[in-house]
Amino acid sequence: MKAVEVLVENAGNNLSAYIEGAPVITVGNDVKEIEKNMKEAVELYLESCKDMHIAPVEVLQGEFILKFKIDGDYLH
Repeated sequence: MKAVEVLVENAGNNLSAYIEGAPVITVGNDVKEIEKNMKEAVELYLESCKDMHIAPVEVLQGEFILKFKIDGDYLH
């Protein structure tokens, strides 16, 4: 199973997260919320692709797990 990297960045008053090469983004107040929101966003994207009979972007095809990479600025 492949790992899909989710990049988490400090967005000032909250955090933002995205997956390079995928039309999926989210925001949250902490990492736990980001993880929950991103999993939901990916599920919704994949459901939409299925409903529209289109293939998802390559990075989100097949089986994968989400790996969250936190920007160092968040830790300060």
